[in-house]
Amino acid sequence: MRTHKEDTRLLSARRVLQGLSLAAVPAFVVVAMVARAKPITNVPSMILAVGSPYVLLVAIVGALVAVLYHQRIVAVLTVATLAMSLTIQVTWYYLGVPGTSTQRIQIRVLSSNLRKGQADAAVLVQLAKGNADVITVAELTPEAVQHLKRAGITKAFGYSHLLPAEGSAGIGIWSRYPLTALTVPRHRAVKMPAARVDVPGVRFDPLLASVHVYSPVAGERNTVSNWRIGMTGAKAQLRTFERIAGPAAVIVGGDYNSTPDMRQFRDLLTGGYADAVNQSGAGFAPTYPADTWFPPLLTVDHVLTRNSVATSVQTVTIPGSDHRALLATIEVPVDPTAS
Repeated sequence: MRTHKEDTRLLSARRVLQGLSLAAVPAFVVVAMVARAKPITNVPSMILAVGSPYVLLVAIVGALVAVLYHQRIVAVLTVATLAMSLTIQVTWYYLGVPGTSTQRIQIRVLSSNLRKGQADAAVLVQLAKGNADVITVAELTPEAVQHLKRAGITKAFGYSHLLPAEGSAGIGIWSRYPLTALTVPRHRAVKMPAARVDVPGVRFDPLLASVHVYSPVAGERNTVSNWRIGMTGAKAQLRTFERIAGPAAVIVGGDYNSTPDMRQFRDLLTGGYADAVNQSGAGFAPTYPADTWFPPLLTVDHVLTRNSVATSVQTVTIPGSDHRALLATIEVPVDPTAS
């Protein structure tokens, strides 16, 4: 039989093991926050970063278990890391950014990835007719252009700037307002066609662009290096748009294949650029994957703005696409130079 002293030692050992096991939870949360803060360089760091919103669930469970097993120090550490992680996510998705009092005109944006042209053209056009003034699309194939035309897109959106291509390489813009396509230097790793939009009542024509950045895991392969080059190209293009647009609004919608928890995406938000969800406080609404039995997990589609303010963003399912589309309302200053 074990003595009382042996039982006490065994109990102490168990508590130490429990504490060490549970301490892995706050340690994991910290590792995820570090991965979020640093540029993505490989698949493991990407997984840790994009999983940041869901680390909260792990931390909550860990804190409850630590309390249940009377691991006070571990519980305090877990709650502290939970609070830090929660603050990051809530600040991004829910607080929003106050607008200004200048006179503004609304531009409604529909942004959709067509999944190599397979998205339901009739549904997309019907959605756009009632909810959008401009449309940005990715993975626009020549066949998809014809399907969209047959569905009536040109009747409501008579102006376009299209670069269709087979597979996932095509991209384009439609608009209710006249467009003037811009000839800008293109980066080899990303397509971002742009045009000036002649919006009645706005002094400086807004610049509208569509974007599709290469996936870091294209075809279930490790393509992080290609994605990094694409994000570098996207940043260079945004700087070009900034220079061309001057005081005019800039709106860039599309599939960035990046979540807000990936450092390279947040690095795009300089020079006055902002993410529409962050601006509007629209909340956590992932867009990918949209074709599975479980709900979308990743927020990879975005509308970026400059010299303008997003007031609402919502996601919409388009049959045939593996991304939810975005509907964003952007307020553009009538005259940004007016005092």
